[in-house]
Amino acid sequence: MRDKAVYMLAFSPHPIDTEWGIGGTVARMTREGKEVVYVVCTNGDKGSSDPDMKPEKLAKIREQEQLAAAKVLGVREVIFLRYPDLGLEDTPEFRKEVLRLILGYRPEIVATCDPNQNMRYFNNRDHRILGRLVLDAVWPTAQAPNTYRDLLEQGFQLHRVKEVLLWQTSEPNYKVDISDTFDIKMAAFRCHKSQIGDPVEPEFADRILQSARTVAEGENYRLGEVFHRAEVPPRL
Repeated sequence: MRDKAVYMLAFSPHPIDTEWGIGGTVARMTREGKEVVYVVCTNGDKGSSDPDMKPEKLAKIREQEQLAAAKVLGVREVIFLRYPDLGLEDTPEFRKEVLRLILGYRPEIVATCDPNQNMRYFNNRDHRILGRLVLDAVWPTAQAPNTYRDLLEQGFQLHRVKEVLLWQTSEPNYKVDISDTFDIKMAAFRCHKSQIGDPVEPEFADRILQSARTVAEGENYRLGEVFHRAEVPPRL
């Protein structure tokens, strides 16, 4: 149990997903002195097209890459749940694990991927499952103490998250100016060499840049990240 609540708890399906979805915003928050904690739910051991890359080796590589990327962004704590890649399931055990983290860290903001992502047909199942499960944990479960009497007995208390930020959303309604932190986002991306190449593949880097420019169109800044932002209901 922590003595001090964190500003944001970010749940990522795989290593690199948080950098992709919210890296510039995280860098901006930590620059302002706000504490952000990462929760990486799978070990990413399926994330390679190379048949010679063994899953055990890849999982170790990706964990180290994620730690390096988090350090670049100013994130001092990364929690690895180490579920197998493409293996997340909505089970009572996983739901309790996510809930315990929310109640223990008591974040003002919870961030994760939108379960209804902006890809209509092809969508990673870990993203769908985690996004929905995290939303269910934030509301109503975290405000329904009779769903976790065992955690109450361990000293956990009811907690209301103020808002949720969903990245890769099909219903964007909130933008963040990352013009001053885009270079930090890219530096964090470059830590994930097993995923984006070393040096980073030019078309991949250009895709990230163009996405940030598109978000900022019509705004008074150059580069942005976009989310679906939802305020959490105050009670059941």
